[in-house]
Amino acid sequence: MSLRSKVELECLATRLREEMHVTTKDPVRIHQILKEKHVLTWFKKLDDNFSGMAIRIKGNGSSSDKYFMLINTALSYAKQRFTACHELYHLLYQKDFKVSQNNAGLFNKKEEEEYNADVFAAYLLLPEMGLKELVPAEEQQVDKITLATLLKVEQNFLCSRAALLTRLKDLKWITKKTFDLYQKNVVASAIEYGYNMQLYYPTYQTELVGDYNLKARELYDKGRISQAKYYSLLMDMEINVSQEVYGEE
Repeated sequence: MSLRSKVELECLATRLREEMHVTTKDPVRIHQILKEKHVLTWFKKLDDNFSGMAIRIKGNGSSSDKYFMLINTALSYAKQRFTACHELYHLLYQKDFKVSQNNAGLFNKKEEEEYNADVFAAYLLLPEMGLKELVPAEEQQVDKITLATLLKVEQNFLCSRAALLTRLKDLKWITKKTFDLYQKNVVASAIEYGYNMQLYYPTYQTELVGDYNLKARELYDKGRISQAKYYSLLMDMEINVSQEVYGEE
């Protein structure tokens, strides 16, 4: 394990955006990446002190690696997006990766691969070219950015204020003084400017992204698992078959 250069991490993020056909000005589409990279992902409400985890099971012979991700929906929607991007680094780019369970977004250089994942996530969510397109030239000078612009950018890229400020500090557009000023009263400022609050609050949703349900059905249709086992697999995804199909009595 070692710290990777920011240039290398930015190149990885840029390449993934291009692969997904996402312009520098648009928010990255997390679900699209998860589906196209075959990452079986479960969005689920968990403890507040846990943001997510990832597991990569190495394939052998003709089989490819298997990817699994778990995202905590008890955290804000913006934090969920950052966490998913963080875990994508582990799954797709970290050498010899097996498992990670952590709190994304700490930017702690003592944990080298976690730091790499945080930096990659920031680049994936907030490409420099997109920031230069959205932030007025005069506000790209040190500590000149306004609250109105910060809100516009974080709403556009669907990112947290913390991720945005960290990215701007990395670009040397702001100092610690401005960082500390604007990381306060985030929700209140969004309300004051009339923005939707979805970005800043937990979703508490349960959602499975991937083909787990299709694979379970295929096994059942081929007679390789019983109906009881098939229903059990669906219940693992918190799908109550009797209620979903027949409705509650």
